[in-house]
Amino acid sequence: MFERAKENFKFTRKKLEHAKSYFDEGDLAESVHYIWVVFENCINIVKDIKNNKPLHEHKGKVELFKFYHSLGHLKKDYSETFAKLLKLRITADFGDYGNSPKIPEKKVVKEFLDDAISLFNEVERLFKKA
Repeated sequence: MFERAKENFKFTRKKLEHAKSYFDEGDLAESVHYIWVVFENCINIVKDIKNNKPLHEHKGKVELFKFYHSLGHLKKDYSETFAKLLKLRITADFGDYGNSPKIPEKKVVKEFLDDAISLFNEVERLFKKA
């Protein structure tokens, strides 16, 4: 499992760079998509590092963010941010065809991006301890 987490971490680093790049270019929808990808992968990496339960036994990702925060593995509870991103990524991926909230203004997307960077850094610290 640790090898899978290691490979996924490299992949996630690239996706974080995509999120930053699209944000800098002003493409907020693409940035939101990649921010969501970073969150999704980071919680999977934490799960792989902290326990090796089979995938069919896993909890919902919002719940996992709360859980790993409560155990002290994550310094911040990212569950609310992730819950928002779950809805926004539908709009990011499908535009007006999705029945989801509109992509927020740049200031709000920047807050999501900052959280993605913070989460990624926390996961990186977990790797160093593992």
